[in-house]
Amino acid sequence: MAASVILPVIAIIALGFVLAYRQVLSAEQNAALNKFVFLIAAPALLFRNVAITEFPDTTPWGLWLSYYLVMFACMALSIALARLLLPQNSGAACVIVGFGSSFSNTVMLGIPIILTAFGKAAALPLFLVLAFHGLLIFSTGILLMELTSTSASSFRGALSALPQALSNQAVLVALLAGVIWNVSGLHLPGMADRFLDILGQAAIPVALVAIGGTLANVPVRGSVGVAAYMAAFKLVVQPGVTYLVASYVFALPPLWVATITLLAAMPTGVLTSILAEQYRAAPGAASSSIMVSSLAGMVTLSLWLVFFAPLLRS
Repeated sequence: MAASVILPVIAIIALGFVLAYRQVLSAEQNAALNKFVFLIAAPALLFRNVAITEFPDTTPWGLWLSYYLVMFACMALSIALARLLLPQNSGAACVIVGFGSSFSNTVMLGIPIILTAFGKAAALPLFLVLAFHGLLIFSTGILLMELTSTSASSFRGALSALPQALSNQAVLVALLAGVIWNVSGLHLPGMADRFLDILGQAAIPVALVAIGGTLANVPVRGSVGVAAYMAAFKLVVQPGVTYLVASYVFALPPLWVATITLLAAMPTGVLTSILAEQYRAAPGAASSSIMVSSLAGMVTLSLWLVFFAPLLRS
Protein backbone atom coordinates (compact mmCIF):
# COMPACT_ATOMS: atom_id res chain seq x y z
CA MET A 1 0.00 0.00 0.00
CA ALA A 2 2.86 2.38 0.85
CA ALA A 3 4.34 1.76 -2.59
CA SER A 4 1.06 2.69 -4.27
CA VAL A 5 1.22 6.07 -2.51
CA ILE A 6 4.83 7.03 -3.10
CA LEU A 7 5.60 5.42 -6.48
CA PRO A 8 3.18 7.54 -8.58
CA VAL A 9 4.62 10.67 -6.97
CA ILE A 10 8.18 9.52 -7.71
CA ALA A 11 7.15 8.67 -11.28
CA ILE A 12 5.80 12.16 -11.95
CA ILE A 13 8.91 13.77 -10.43
CA ALA A 14 11.06 11.43 -12.55
CA LEU A 15 9.09 12.49 -15.62
CA GLY A 16 9.91 16.14 -14.92
CA PHE A 17 13.56 15.23 -14.36
CA VAL A 18 13.81 13.36 -17.66
CA LEU A 19 12.03 16.12 -19.58
CA ALA A 20 14.44 18.71 -18.20
CA TYR A 21 17.53 16.51 -18.52
CA ARG A 22 16.72 15.76 -22.16
CA GLN A 23 16.05 19.45 -22.79
CA VAL A 24 12.44 18.75 -23.76
CA LEU A 25 11.61 21.14 -20.93
CA SER A 26 14.04 24.07 -20.85
CA ALA A 27 15.17 25.77 -17.65
CA GLU A 28 13.05 28.80 -18.60
CA GLN A 29 9.97 26.64 -19.19
CA ASN A 30 10.49 24.85 -15.87
CA ALA A 31 10.81 28.22 -14.17
CA ALA A 32 7.48 29.18 -15.77
CA LEU A 33 5.89 26.02 -14.32
CA ASN A 34 7.23 26.91 -10.88
CA LYS A 35 5.90 30.43 -11.28
CA PHE A 36 2.45 29.13 -12.26
CA VAL A 37 2.39 26.87 -9.20
CA PHE A 38 3.51 29.49 -6.68
CA LEU A 39 1.60 32.46 -8.12
CA ILE A 40 -1.67 30.89 -9.29
CA ALA A 41 -2.40 27.19 -8.75
CA ALA A 42 -1.06 26.71 -5.20
CA PRO A 43 -2.62 29.94 -3.86
CA ALA A 44 -5.98 28.83 -5.30
CA LEU A 45 -5.62 25.38 -3.71
CA LEU A 46 -4.55 26.70 -0.32
CA PHE A 47 -7.04 29.57 -0.14
CA ARG A 48 -9.99 27.32 -0.97
CA ASN A 49 -9.03 24.52 1.40
CA VAL A 50 -8.28 26.82 4.32
CA ALA A 51 -11.42 28.88 3.64
CA ILE A 52 -13.73 25.84 3.69
CA THR A 53 -12.00 23.86 6.46
CA GLU A 54 -14.31 23.54 9.44
CA PHE A 55 -12.18 24.49 12.42
CA PRO A 56 -12.93 22.32 15.47
CA ASP A 57 -14.87 23.85 18.35
CA THR A 58 -11.86 23.35 20.60
CA THR A 59 -8.69 25.17 19.53
CA PRO A 60 -6.24 22.44 18.43
CA TRP A 61 -3.30 23.67 20.50
CA GLY A 62 -1.88 20.16 20.80
CA LEU A 63 -1.73 19.79 17.01
CA TRP A 64 -0.11 23.18 16.45
CA LEU A 65 2.35 22.88 19.34
CA SER A 66 3.37 19.35 18.33
CA TYR A 67 4.31 20.56 14.89
CA TYR A 68 5.50 24.14 15.37
CA LEU A 69 7.48 23.70 18.59
CA VAL A 70 9.49 20.90 17.02
CA MET A 71 9.89 22.81 13.74
CA PHE A 72 11.31 25.92 15.43
CA ALA A 73 13.41 23.85 17.85
CA CYS A 74 14.99 22.06 14.87
CA MET A 75 15.66 25.39 13.17
CA ALA A 76 17.28 26.86 16.30
CA LEU A 77 19.37 23.76 17.01
CA SER A 78 20.51 23.48 13.39
CA ILE A 79 21.56 27.15 13.32
CA ALA A 80 23.44 26.79 16.62
CA LEU A 81 25.27 23.65 15.49
CA ALA A 82 26.07 25.22 12.12
CA ARG A 83 27.72 28.13 13.93
CA LEU A 84 29.91 25.63 15.80
CA LEU A 85 30.60 23.13 13.01
CA LEU A 86 30.84 25.63 10.14
CA PRO A 87 32.64 28.63 11.67
CA GLN A 88 33.66 29.84 8.21
CA ASN A 89 30.00 30.44 7.30
CA SER A 90 28.37 33.81 7.82
CA GLY A 91 25.44 34.27 10.17
CA ALA A 92 23.11 34.56 7.18
CA ALA A 93 24.42 31.28 5.72
CA CYS A 94 23.80 29.52 9.04
CA VAL A 95 20.23 30.84 9.03
CA ILE A 96 19.72 29.32 5.58
CA VAL A 97 21.06 26.01 6.89
CA GLY A 98 18.64 26.14 9.83
CA PHE A 99 15.74 27.18 7.62
CA GLY A 100 16.35 24.33 5.18
CA SER A 101 16.67 21.91 8.10
CA SER A 102 13.11 22.62 9.24
CA PHE A 103 11.07 23.94 6.29
CA SER A 104 8.97 21.20 4.67
CA ASN A 105 7.96 20.97 1.04
CA THR A 106 4.29 21.18 1.99
CA VAL A 107 2.69 22.32 -1.27
CA MET A 108 4.51 20.24 -3.87
CA LEU A 109 4.88 17.02 -1.87
CA GLY A 110 3.10 17.28 1.46
CA ILE A 111 -0.43 17.79 0.18
CA PRO A 112 -0.41 15.12 -2.56
CA ILE A 113 1.33 12.44 -0.51
CA ILE A 114 -0.72 12.93 2.67
CA LEU A 115 -4.10 13.15 0.95
CA THR A 116 -3.26 10.17 -1.26
CA ALA A 117 -2.14 8.17 1.76
CA PHE A 118 -4.88 8.97 4.26
CA GLY A 119 -7.70 10.41 2.13
CA LYS A 120 -9.97 13.34 2.93
CA ALA A 121 -9.98 12.45 6.62
CA ALA A 122 -6.46 13.91 6.85
CA ALA A 123 -7.53 17.23 5.31
CA LEU A 124 -8.58 18.74 8.66
CA PRO A 125 -5.28 18.35 10.54
CA LEU A 126 -3.30 19.00 7.35
CA PHE A 127 -4.88 22.34 6.52
CA LEU A 128 -5.10 23.39 10.15
CA VAL A 129 -1.30 23.23 10.18
CA LEU A 130 -0.83 24.66 6.68
CA ALA A 131 -3.04 27.64 7.52
CA PHE A 132 -0.16 29.14 9.50
CA HIS A 133 2.87 27.10 8.39
CA GLY A 134 4.24 29.27 5.62
CA LEU A 135 3.47 32.54 7.35
CA LEU A 136 5.18 31.54 10.60
CA ILE A 137 8.34 29.93 9.27
CA PHE A 138 8.88 32.24 6.31
CA SER A 139 8.40 35.38 8.40
CA THR A 140 10.84 33.94 10.95
CA GLY A 141 13.36 33.16 8.21
CA ILE A 142 13.10 36.64 6.70
CA LEU A 143 13.38 38.28 10.13
CA LEU A 144 16.54 36.29 10.94
CA MET A 145 18.02 37.03 7.50
CA GLU A 146 17.34 40.74 7.95
CA LEU A 147 18.94 40.66 11.40
CA THR A 148 22.08 38.95 10.07
CA SER A 149 22.38 41.04 6.91
CA THR A 150 24.67 44.05 6.79
CA SER A 151 21.76 46.30 5.85
CA ALA A 152 19.80 45.65 9.03
CA SER A 153 20.82 48.02 11.79
CA SER A 154 18.30 46.96 14.43
CA PHE A 155 15.53 44.58 15.35
CA ARG A 156 13.05 47.34 14.57
CA GLY A 157 14.57 47.74 11.12
CA ALA A 158 14.29 44.00 10.51
CA LEU A 159 10.64 44.02 11.57
CA SER A 160 9.86 46.92 9.27
CA ALA A 161 11.19 44.92 6.31
CA LEU A 162 8.84 42.00 6.98
CA PRO A 163 5.54 43.25 5.50
CA GLN A 164 7.03 44.05 2.10
CA ALA A 165 8.91 40.74 1.94
CA LEU A 166 5.84 38.70 2.93
CA SER A 167 3.49 40.56 0.60
CA ASN A 168 5.56 39.32 -2.35
CA GLN A 169 4.74 35.69 -1.50
CA ALA A 170 1.39 34.79 -3.11
CA VAL A 171 1.16 31.51 -1.20
CA LEU A 172 1.40 33.30 2.15
CA VAL A 173 -1.12 35.95 1.10
CA ALA A 174 -3.53 33.20 -0.02
CA LEU A 175 -3.17 31.37 3.30
CA LEU A 176 -3.81 34.52 5.31
CA ALA A 177 -6.79 35.41 3.10
CA GLY A 178 -8.17 31.89 3.56
CA VAL A 179 -7.93 32.16 7.35
CA ILE A 180 -9.68 35.55 7.30
CA TRP A 181 -12.43 34.22 5.01
CA ASN A 182 -12.90 31.19 7.25
CA VAL A 183 -13.16 33.26 10.41
CA SER A 184 -15.61 35.65 8.76
CA GLY A 185 -18.16 32.84 8.45
CA LEU A 186 -18.83 33.64 4.80
CA HIS A 187 -19.45 30.84 2.29
CA LEU A 188 -17.68 30.65 -1.04
CA PRO A 189 -20.13 31.22 -3.91
CA GLY A 190 -20.65 28.06 -5.93
CA MET A 191 -19.03 29.41 -9.09
CA ALA A 192 -16.00 30.77 -7.20
CA ASP A 193 -15.61 27.52 -5.30
CA ARG A 194 -15.66 25.47 -8.51
CA PHE A 195 -13.21 27.87 -10.20
CA LEU A 196 -10.74 27.60 -7.32
CA ASP A 197 -11.22 23.82 -7.14
CA ILE A 198 -10.40 23.30 -10.83
CA LEU A 199 -7.45 25.69 -10.70
CA GLY A 200 -6.14 24.14 -7.49
CA GLN A 201 -6.24 20.64 -8.98
CA ALA A 202 -3.55 21.74 -11.43
CA ALA A 203 -1.17 22.59 -8.59
CA ILE A 204 -0.16 19.08 -7.59
CA PRO A 205 0.75 17.44 -10.94
CA VAL A 206 2.39 20.61 -12.28
CA ALA A 207 4.31 21.07 -9.03
CA LEU A 208 5.63 17.50 -9.13
CA VAL A 209 6.81 17.88 -12.73
CA ALA A 210 8.45 21.18 -11.78
CA ILE A 211 10.26 19.53 -8.86
CA GLY A 212 11.76 16.99 -11.25
CA GLY A 213 12.82 19.77 -13.61
CA THR A 214 14.35 21.72 -10.75
CA LEU A 215 16.32 18.70 -9.52
CA ALA A 216 17.74 18.21 -13.02
CA ASN A 217 19.20 21.71 -12.89
CA VAL A 218 20.39 21.81 -9.28
CA PRO A 219 24.17 21.87 -8.69
CA VAL A 220 25.16 19.51 -5.88
CA ARG A 221 28.95 19.24 -5.92
CA GLY A 222 30.73 21.26 -3.28
CA SER A 223 27.79 21.36 -0.87
CA VAL A 224 26.99 17.69 -0.36
CA GLY A 225 28.22 17.64 3.25
CA VAL A 226 26.11 20.61 4.34
CA ALA A 227 23.14 19.28 2.36
CA ALA A 228 23.42 15.90 4.11
CA TYR A 229 23.55 17.69 7.47
CA MET A 230 20.35 19.59 6.60
CA ALA A 231 18.66 16.45 5.28
CA ALA A 232 19.42 14.56 8.51
CA PHE A 233 17.58 17.20 10.51
CA LYS A 234 14.75 17.44 8.00
CA LEU A 235 14.12 13.75 7.34
CA VAL A 236 15.10 12.09 10.62
CA VAL A 237 15.19 14.46 13.60
CA GLN A 238 12.13 16.62 12.87
CA PRO A 239 9.63 13.85 12.03
CA GLY A 240 10.94 11.57 14.77
CA VAL A 241 10.57 14.20 17.49
CA THR A 242 7.23 15.37 16.06
CA TYR A 243 5.89 11.83 16.33
CA LEU A 244 7.07 11.49 19.94
CA VAL A 245 5.66 14.86 21.02
CA ALA A 246 2.33 14.37 19.24
CA SER A 247 1.91 10.81 20.55
CA TYR A 248 3.22 10.99 24.09
CA VAL A 249 3.04 14.63 25.15
CA PHE A 250 -0.25 15.73 23.57
CA ALA A 251 -1.77 12.27 22.91
CA LEU A 252 -3.28 13.33 19.58
CA PRO A 253 -5.55 10.98 17.59
CA PRO A 254 -3.53 8.49 15.49
CA LEU A 255 -4.52 10.04 12.15
CA TRP A 256 -3.49 13.51 13.35
CA VAL A 257 -0.17 12.10 14.57
CA ALA A 258 0.42 10.41 11.22
CA THR A 259 -0.52 13.54 9.26
CA ILE A 260 1.82 15.95 11.02
CA THR A 261 4.62 13.38 11.27
CA LEU A 262 4.48 12.84 7.53
CA LEU A 263 4.31 16.61 6.98
CA ALA A 264 7.42 17.03 9.13
CA ALA A 265 9.11 14.23 7.15
CA MET A 266 8.79 16.04 3.82
CA PRO A 267 12.02 17.11 2.06
CA THR A 268 13.30 20.66 2.21
CA GLY A 269 10.97 23.17 0.55
CA VAL A 270 11.90 25.03 -2.64
CA LEU A 271 11.46 28.40 -0.91
CA THR A 272 14.75 27.67 0.90
CA SER A 273 16.59 28.21 -2.38
CA ILE A 274 14.55 31.33 -3.14
CA LEU A 275 15.39 32.81 0.27
CA ALA A 276 19.08 31.95 -0.18
CA GLU A 277 19.18 33.59 -3.61
CA GLN A 278 17.31 36.65 -2.36
CA TYR A 279 19.90 37.29 0.37
CA ARG A 280 22.85 35.74 -1.51
CA ALA A 281 23.63 33.45 1.40
CA ALA A 282 24.63 29.78 0.91
CA PRO A 283 22.71 29.34 -2.39
CA GLY A 284 24.70 26.19 -3.22
CA ALA A 285 23.87 24.54 0.10
CA ALA A 286 20.20 25.51 -0.25
CA SER A 287 19.90 24.07 -3.76
CA SER A 288 21.84 20.94 -2.86
CA SER A 289 19.70 20.34 0.23
CA ILE A 290 16.57 20.29 -1.94
CA MET A 291 18.01 17.56 -4.16
CA VAL A 292 19.64 15.50 -1.40
CA SER A 293 16.59 15.62 0.89
CA SER A 294 14.21 14.92 -2.00
CA LEU A 295 16.13 11.83 -3.11
CA ALA A 296 16.69 10.54 0.42
CA GLY A 297 13.15 11.49 1.33
CA MET A 298 11.70 8.98 -1.09
CA VAL A 299 13.22 6.29 1.14
CA THR A 300 12.39 7.82 4.53
CA LEU A 301 8.84 8.72 3.47
CA SER A 302 8.32 5.14 2.31
CA LEU A 303 9.44 3.90 5.73
CA TRP A 304 7.01 6.26 7.49
CA LEU A 305 4.19 5.10 5.23
CA VAL A 306 4.98 1.49 6.13
CA PHE A 307 4.99 2.50 9.81
CA PHE A 308 1.55 4.11 9.44
CA ALA A 309 0.22 1.32 7.17
CA PRO A 310 -2.85 0.58 9.37
CA LEU A 311 -4.07 4.14 8.78
CA LEU A 312 -3.63 4.18 5.00
CA ARG A 313 -6.87 4.38 3.12
CA SER A 314 -7.86 1.19 1.31
